[in-house]
Amino acid sequence: MSNTSLPKLILTLALGATATIASAEMKSADLSAARALFANNGCANCHEIKGKSSGPSMRDIAKRYQGKKINAELARRIREGSSGRWGNSETHPPQGILEPSEAKLLADWVLNGAP
Repeated sequence: MSNTSLPKLILTLALGATATIASAEMKSADLSAARALFANNGCANCHEIKGKSSGPSMRDIAKRYQGKKINAELARRIREGSSGRWGNSETHPPQGILEPSEAKLLADWVLNGAP
């Protein structure tokens, strides 16, 4: 193993451990509730967990914002809508039917990689 490979390996392992710890922070009831919100509120019409659909995948969103304190902002975007964040044609319609606490739960779930 080269001298530059070891730091990369350590960083990769640390990032993986961080994602696992972040997922563990969500209670199983919250995970179930977030999955139900995703499935029952039209999210799955445009997003997939891993693959790209008409919108970015939950995992791609988590990767983009990894390590950033964006939970409240993402919850606001879920409820109020947004555009231009994933290309000029990407528009997220408002989901005002969700309560702020539900949008926050979804945002936390997404940012944890949608476990």
